[in-house]
Amino acid sequence: MSLHNRTGLYLIFGCRWALLLSGLILYSKSGGVTPGLLLAAVLFQTIYSLLQLNKMRRKVAIIAAIADLGFGIYLLGLTGGLSSPFLMYSFTGLWMVKSFVSWRQYYPIILFYVAGIPILFAMTSGVVIYKYVLAHFDYGFIVCAFFCLVSLVHFVMQNVRKQFRKLVMIYSSRHMTVQTMKQGTISYVEELLQRVLDDREVILCVESVGRYEKVQSWKHTYFMNYMKQNRLNSQKIYTQLPSPTGEVVPYYVQVLLDRSGQKYGWLLVKSGKNELSILHKIYMQFILMKLEAFQFVNEELLDAQETAVALERDAIAQNIHDGIAQELFFISIQLFQLKNALPPDVREETLPYVTEIEKKVKESHRNIRQFIIELKDEKRKFNLHSAIEKLLHRVTEHTEVVPIFENIGWAAHEQLDIEEAIYHLVEEAANNVIKHAKAKHIHVRIEVTSVQWSITIKDDGIGMQISEVYEQGRFGLRGMENRIKALNGAISFQSEAVMGTTITAYIPRERSIAYV
Repeated sequence: MSLHNRTGLYLIFGCRWALLLSGLILYSKSGGVTPGLLLAAVLFQTIYSLLQLNKMRRKVAIIAAIADLGFGIYLLGLTGGLSSPFLMYSFTGLWMVKSFVSWRQYYPIILFYVAGIPILFAMTSGVVIYKYVLAHFDYGFIVCAFFCLVSLVHFVMQNVRKQFRKLVMIYSSRHMTVQTMKQGTISYVEELLQRVLDDREVILCVESVGRYEKVQSWKHTYFMNYMKQNRLNSQKIYTQLPSPTGEVVPYYVQVLLDRSGQKYGWLLVKSGKNELSILHKIYMQFILMKLEAFQFVNEELLDAQETAVALERDAIAQNIHDGIAQELFFISIQLFQLKNALPPDVREETLPYVTEIEKKVKESHRNIRQFIIELKDEKRKFNLHSAIEKLLHRVTEHTEVVPIFENIGWAAHEQLDIEEAIYHLVEEAANNVIKHAKAKHIHVRIEVTSVQWSITIKDDGIGMQISEVYEQGRFGLRGMENRIKALNGAISFQSEAVMGTTITAYIPRERSIAYV
């Protein structure tokens, strides 16, 4: 027998002994307690307690529980029937029956027992049943009190087990081990939160889900952009949010903060005001703490991994530079000297071959140098969305300008020069806004489809005269235009006084087809 079952039996039999002794004391005041009754009650209770506290076969335990119920009815019959002070003692015999049946079966058994007692006593007394019940009207109150007690115990046990299962689920999430962030981590946390929050809809919008984590669904993107554009007045709030279909839905929204106090996303739970209990919120905090710690550790590991890869690449690049590249350069010099030292009699016949070899060596040398540049990480591909977000944060950090970044769509792979052009376009425009526009907001919107990139940079500053500024070559507008047109793209500048400036650029994803 397990420890918690034995402890429960101790509590039950402690209560039963207390009720038995209380009944004996109350009944003794009427002078009805005989030595035989006292001995029988104490002896039976002692034997029954010892049997239950020791391991018995299921059939024997059931027979013992039925005998206990029968003894309770017998004791009531000897001490006044429904007016007996042993009434609650006899009811507690039903507690032991629960260990053999489910709650659905337990309630009918209780009903049969409490209804059968007055019927049995009425029949043995030769009295009409309803008159006997009316004569003992207080019995109904005792039955109601017992039912309330049983229902309360049932409710508490159900909730305790339910909360225990949730704690077990949270504890089981420890299997989110320290490893590189894998696709599906966010959905796993969402599913865990949904189960803990009683199947409420959960949307976890994380701004940086890991450099190798797949971009979240369109619904996450919608709510992500909405939360970026509509700041909350509090870190935790019940509010109404428009769904992608336009329907206004109640949500509990919590801003997610990392250990340095920086915001890294939002948690949205579909819930009316004050529907979430304190336990719900405690469980949410447990899970979000694990998520934040998990992401922090993985970011640190990814940084260490990239540093190690960069060092290895640099070492390989240096070895190539000191080895193959130098040898090719030496061969190129030797060929040049050979070409100049050719005798006149063989020069005309041999020079074309030497020139071709020299050309191939120089071409190989250029390719090797390009490999060295790429290995040295001078043009390493980066996460464009994350880089632009960090750029806007860095540029506006010590200013009063509020950055708003919106990205729509996702491209698994893109050419490096396109990403660099977009990054430098946003960088140049953002610096212009900070230095000259006197704006309060800068809104950057980047959309990618299977056909093209669309970049819009808008501010609410003082504006400018586009034609005049362009002709004077100020603010780098001509450089922006040249950079975009070099990729067969198109760019436009729109500005009005007091209305701010809007820069719109389009870059085709197929380099061979110019944007029209």
